[in-house]
Amino acid sequence: MPIPVTAKMRIGWDADHVNAVEVARILEDCGMQAIAVHGRTRAQGYTGLADWDVIGQVADAVKIPVIGNGDIASGLDVEVRRAQTNVKGIMIGRAAMANPWVFKETKHYLATGTHASHASVEERFNFMRRHCKLAIERNVRMEEQQTMRSMRNRLMNYTKSIPGGKWLRQHFSQIGSVMQLEDIFASYLDHQATHSHEHADLPVQAA
Repeated sequence: MPIPVTAKMRIGWDADHVNAVEVARILEDCGMQAIAVHGRTRAQGYTGLADWDVIGQVADAVKIPVIGNGDIASGLDVEVRRAQTNVKGIMIGRAAMANPWVFKETKHYLATGTHASHASVEERFNFMRRHCKLAIERNVRMEEQQTMRSMRNRLMNYTKSIPGGKWLRQHFSQIGSVMQLEDIFASYLDHQATHSHEHADLPVQAA
């Protein structure tokens, strides 16, 4: 059975060499079944904004499905880009590193037109715990401490939009075991309870 082959590319090398439409046509002629286009140049890296005008031009230039990628973090973002371009699909990338629930939230928005509630602190903690345990199980050649060190940045990403997230990031930056993770969770809840009591008349802001 033939295996469908797809391609992913950026819109060009730099601002002076944006050649996504030309490359997309070549890929289509070579038999690609679909193309994903990230709306930045190679020189941009992940700086600046994704150029969805170019992504739209690619979608109009070829007959195969084009999947747009870049700066998508919500169902509203998906809705807007689908309305503005003829892309057949949307790819979510970096947003999922801080919010793995973005896919569920996006599906909810597209189905109902309303924003879903964000994952609770408890849900986030359960997810972090599971991720760490799976990482340890997978990295059998590494000691737990090594694996947990490699998880530090990931755990800190998961704290974005959590009230008191700065406090969590400070503690995650030194984490070395699952037991320590559990201690941090318990201390965080105590910290937030005290903080909320001391500032009961003030709105809680996400950190």
